[in-house]
Amino acid sequence: MTEPAESAEPERTLHYADDISAADVDALAAFLDDRLKALATRHRGQPEEQRATLGMVNVTHHLMSSLRHHLEQRSARPGEPSTESLDRRLEIQRDWNLLCEAVSPWRDAEGYDTERWHHLRHLDAATGARNEEPAARAGTGSAAENANGQGR
Repeated sequence: MTEPAESAEPERTLHYADDISAADVDALAAFLDDRLKALATRHRGQPEEQRATLGMVNVTHHLMSSLRHHLEQRSARPGEPSTESLDRRLEIQRDWNLLCEAVSPWRDAEGYDTERWHHLRHLDAATGARNEEPAARAGTGSAAENANGQGR
């Protein structure tokens, strides 16, 4: 009897931009690069399709490079002043979300990681809680307000 194959990386769910790691970027890059190489090969000799594929390659590689740079800087500067740190964190979130948009047409393909490759709305749990709290309050009135028709 053979042993079951071990997964190279355990399943991991991303909830916040601060959770993004170089391994997340590398996994997304490998998935996307494989698909773009296949497209380039399939459309060899078809100028418009090759241009579209090359444009996608250029944009995604730029985003991945930017994201890796910001992740390296985040690791190298843990005590960075708050304004610079916030700017860096927002850049990471923006680049990640753009990459996830680029890869989203393959969400039904084998190997697509739905637990990681999705839009991240919040930088961290504290920000998420602060942003969700007003929405939760607006959606639920007190029992007395609801009984009087004043709640939502």
